[in-house]
Formats: sequence, C-alpha cells, structure tokens
Amino acid sequence: MIQVLSDWQTVQAVTEKLQQRGLPTHLTPQKNWDQGLLAQLIEPFDRQISILDMGCGDCCTLNFLAALGFKNLHGIDLHIKEPQVSDRYQLFEGDLMHTPFADAAYDVLTSISVIEHSVNLDAFFAEADRLLKPNGILFVTTDYWETKIPIDSAIKPFGLSWQIFSKEEIQEAIDLAQAHGLSLIQETAFPTCQEPPVSWYNRDYTFIALAFRKLT
Repeated sequence: MIQVLSDWQTVQAVTEKLQQRGLPTHLTPQKNWDQGLLAQLIEPFDRQISILDMGCGDCCTLNFLAALGFKNLHGIDLHIKEPQVSDRYQLFEGDLMHTPFADAAYDVLTSISVIEHSVNLDAFFAEADRLLKPNGILFVTTDYWETKIPIDSAIKPFGLSWQIFSKEEIQEAIDLAQAHGLSLIQETAFPTCQEPPVSWYNRDYTFIALAFRKLT
C-alpha cells in the first residue's frame, strides 16, 4: 500500500468521520488521515493482537488504538512523557532501532511521522523484521513531496534531524524494506501530489503512508 494525502478537504472529511465514530482525533489534524488509514487496515483484526508503536511520542496513536478496542499495546520512544504507566498500554523508553523486545513479538508495528527524524532506515527495517511475527504488518507514515525539498541542517525539531522524503527516496526505502523481508501489502503506483496540506518550518508538503507485510 502506498497512499498520499491529497488535500485539506480530505483531512476534514477523515476528521469528521472519526469524530462521528466517537474516536479520539490527533493533536495535529492532518495526522487524522494517517490514523484513519491505520484503522481501515487493522479494523478486521482480533483485539488481542500485539501492537507496538515505534516512536510513540505523545501517545496519540496508542490512545487511538485503545479506543478501537485493541488491548495488547506497547509504545517505545527516546523520551517518555509522564505518566509512564497506563492501564491502556505499556510504555518503554529506548531506541526504536534497537528495542529490548523478543523476536517475533508483535503482530503489528506502527510508526507515524517518525522515520523523518534521525532514523537509520536500514536499522529500522531490520528491527521491524525481527520484531514481527510471520504475516505481521508494518504501517509507516512520513513527510513527503515528489521532488526533494531541502531542509537546513540547523533545523532540529525535538533535537533531531528532519527530512522530507522525495519519491526517489521513498522508493529506496521500499527497496530496503523488501531486502529485510518486508513487502508492500499491495503493489501500487505512486499517487501524484496534488496540493501541500501540511506546512511546518516554512516548508509545504504532504504525508505518505506505506504498509508492509512480513512474508516469512
């Protein structure tokens, strides 16, 4: 699966749909698109499956998954904000590229708006492959525009580097994931960017979502 957020109207429509279902919405409205796609992807799954949010940040995705009824939820991030204990999920402070979890521990891995910040993709996909059970799913979203948008190295959100992936770089990431045993759930052509519904640090861009399955 490869999908690109096309416009602000899509953000509004997805947000309204989530609100109508009584689901929590994201602190950043555009990321409701990401979470709406995630809901579609895993809605049919048993609520007892094990899920790890890689780069859980403010726990918006974990709260969303809990509201969907999923019970076995973990999150890992470099810095965990208080509270560190929740009856809805377990949080761990650490490096998502080198986690303390057992091999084949998870049915689903999520990583929403994370890999653009100082993440080594080779290490990330290797860890995802290690953590996933056979047929497990990795859902990733990140900042995107078809052509390269340069970012000054002095810009460091959260104290980390930042990049907006180009089409060429996303294809390289897909190839790297496949080299680690993760294949796109559905082979699709790259959607065309229409308008940039996201603006941050004076850069205008969009989001891209990728879903992989571990085949072995």
